[in-house]
Amino acid sequence: MKIEIHVNCIECDGYGFVADRHPNDPSCQMVCCSECDGIGSKDYVDDYDSIVDAKEDWPNAVSFTYI
Repeated sequence: MKIEIHVNCIECDGYGFVADRHPNDPSCQMVCCSECDGIGSKDYVDDYDSIVDAKEDWPNAVSFTYI
């Protein structure tokens, strides 16, 4: 069965935005994360027999949904 796996974006740590240069730079600005398009999470779909099996492969996932 197909399971959708929701994972926090690694690039922005789930916040949806990143610094465009070093944070100590006075002209630093926060911009939308290009990896997750500002959502803060990424979704993957894969075949698993159960959510328990999916959790073994995705221990850092936020949630799992049957689709």
